[in-house]
Amino acid sequence: MATARGPEMAAGGGAEDGSSAFCFSPAEREDGPGPVRSSYLAACRACGVRPASCLLPGPRGPALLLRHRGLGTRGAKALALSLMANTSVVSLDLADNWLLGEGAAAIAEMLKENGYISENTTVVALQLSGNEFDDQAAKYLADAITANSKVEILDLSYNKFGDKAGEVLGVAIAENIGLKELKMGWNHFHSEGAVALAKGVGANVFLKVLDVSYNGFGNSGAAALGEALRANNVLEELNVSNNRISVEGALRLADGLKENKTLRILQMMRNPMQNEGCCGILKALRANSGTGMEVLDLPDVPVSKELAELREAVKALLPNLLLRHGGNTKQQRKSLSAVEPWPQPKALAPWPCEELMLPRVKTPS
Repeated sequence: MATARGPEMAAGGGAEDGSSAFCFSPAEREDGPGPVRSSYLAACRACGVRPASCLLPGPRGPALLLRHRGLGTRGAKALALSLMANTSVVSLDLADNWLLGEGAAAIAEMLKENGYISENTTVVALQLSGNEFDDQAAKYLADAITANSKVEILDLSYNKFGDKAGEVLGVAIAENIGLKELKMGWNHFHSEGAVALAKGVGANVFLKVLDVSYNGFGNSGAAALGEALRANNVLEELNVSNNRISVEGALRLADGLKENKTLRILQMMRNPMQNEGCCGILKALRANSGTGMEVLDLPDVPVSKELAELREAVKALLPNLLLRHGGNTKQQRKSLSAVEPWPQPKALAPWPCEELMLPRVKTPS
């Protein structure tokens, strides 16, 4: 049974040679040649890859959805070259395409160049999850994040970033002036890398949504996030679920919550915080008269008497708060539909970002 990604794709017979990477309707294929088509053909010649026949008419509409296509590094280079002077695509989805470091470099170069064309439409939403990006790839992406002020939504989850990546990306995040939503879940950020990322978030004054779930932030990373929340007055949503945050880390993060006025959604599920850590978070909210918290997800722990009393006290102070303990939901709102944890720009087609990044599998003939 063969998969549709990785070295096997590069050997031929798939998206690397352009045979099945993109899909458009017959009506779309009838369009004549245009500037995007011409630039794509030239890029394919320069990179030594066969053009994807379905892409030849050029992209239609603002969203270009290419996830699970096994583009590989050369396919990514050709696509990036053709988008250098893009004036139509605003949402680019390249999730699960085995881009690796070279592909990251090509996409990063496109972002730097594309971001300079301020009078034209540029890519504002970029999906790069599940592409085997490592610490080396992070260096290219960090340069692009620093230089590009147009991308507002960036998904780098399901990759292989480690502490070195956290250090360079943290600096880039601190300097970026365009990102509003950043997803970096399911990577390998620990200790120094987590602290560096948190410091970058603390210095950023534009980022509104941050997802670093399923990493290894631990207590040191949680403490750094607490400091970031103390200084940051912009961030509205934070997901630190499954990050090995124990009681100590939860209490340090709670210190930042005592002073933060803007955070609306905090997700901390699957952390070993115990009752004491959960109580610390609730005490912080009780002590902060200006908190804007609307949704709070805590781990599923046995509820002690103190935790139950704190829960009732916070509920009295924040009657609209949606408080969840693992699988047990305490709902004070009439409708869950009032809460939209991951808003998307109206002009963009929403991504199914929560689906698992599984490779496509060829069925036996």
